[in-house]
Amino acid sequence: MKEMIGRPYGGEPLQIRDLLAGLAAKDIKISLERDRLRCGAPAGALTAELRDQLQDRKSEIIAFLTMATAAARQQPAIIPLQSRGTRTPIYAVPGHIGAPFSFSALSKHLGDDQPFYALQPSGFDGQSEPMDRVEDIAEYFARQIVEYQPSGPYIIAGYCSGAATAFELAKILGQRGAEIPLTALFGPLHPTTHSEWPRRLYFSAVGSIGTLLREMAKLPTSGARLRYFGSRLRLRIHSLVAGKSTEPVVTDPVLASRERLKSTAITALRRYVPTPYSGRVCIFLPNKAWRRSGAAPHLWLRAAPHAEFYFGPQDCNGSRMLDDPDAPAIAALYRQATQKAIDR
Repeated sequence: MKEMIGRPYGGEPLQIRDLLAGLAAKDIKISLERDRLRCGAPAGALTAELRDQLQDRKSEIIAFLTMATAAARQQPAIIPLQSRGTRTPIYAVPGHIGAPFSFSALSKHLGDDQPFYALQPSGFDGQSEPMDRVEDIAEYFARQIVEYQPSGPYIIAGYCSGAATAFELAKILGQRGAEIPLTALFGPLHPTTHSEWPRRLYFSAVGSIGTLLREMAKLPTSGARLRYFGSRLRLRIHSLVAGKSTEPVVTDPVLASRERLKSTAITALRRYVPTPYSGRVCIFLPNKAWRRSGAAPHLWLRAAPHAEFYFGPQDCNGSRMLDDPDAPAIAALYRQATQKAIDR
């Protein structure tokens, strides 16, 4: 259903943000169309009480959405996952796919008092051009952060291949006088993961095997698991013999732009050479075995010799460490690291 909303009332922006977040949780979508509000909701979701709230607060909601839209145009890289809270805000770089909502579960488990902003790279929207140098991506994010929040402190975070950009971003902001109490690298890929083909092959193989084992574990019988393994093996052999990928050709323009962003991000990572950084760096790994993986996280010690390592539980899924059910454990590690800084 879609309907227009009327009648103004007064209130605080924070209350409006909470109201819209609560509506979104019920799959009620509020959008601005010129100077009018439009509401889309599943049948029965928009109760009389909610309808009255929206009618009473029309002017506030319009003002809030107008301001948010203008801010998004000025800082398209800043995606607020949690804008409330008194703690030092986190600005986080996603992996090479560029999806800012890959941090959603982690943000949720860090609690309502932790402001958390994901950084959306140029090219993710399918309209702007992706960048092929880590230094350029970090510079782009640095400008966006300072425009959004003119002074620190800032906590900079990065996940997977995005860790390299986060590392460079923390250096840029620190060199310009901003306080960076912590740079948090979650499951970071060292650039050599992609620049050295044996390491890249090993890392890719480990990821593929992990995915295969998880899919097999979902099957009800050993026979079904064996047949699934055989089918995947035959497909892989056919791919190698044919000398081409078995992946379907991407024709959707949005998916095509994301594939281009992914390829460009990997190129940027491969070219990047980390230089020394004296700030505090914490490296969060899914488990202790990950330290010896093809991701080569120990090589970050060359540029950050005092980096601290934190390890998740043994059964943590490395490729989805920031998603549930593993996100609470990683959030607990982050809180442990920040508490350590307070206790010093």
